[in-house]
Amino acid sequence: MVITDECISCAACVDECENNAIYNAGEEYTVNGETKAPISEDHTFIAPELCNDCKSCVEVCAVDAIVEA
Repeated sequence: MVITDECISCAACVDECENNAIYNAGEEYTVNGETKAPISEDHTFIAPELCNDCKSCVEVCAVDAIVEA
């Protein structure tokens, strides 16, 4: 899953994600103890290493900004 530039950074998907795979713009994230740089400085993003493609984020996105990679 990927968040497109249409994202308004409302964070509804961040709260919905059971895998904690979605982060706010500019936020570092951790995978297996390794800190990773933010994927986007402009909008909310999904860490692909943590996403299981459950699509719960797609259901809550008000602007349809989350698509399959």
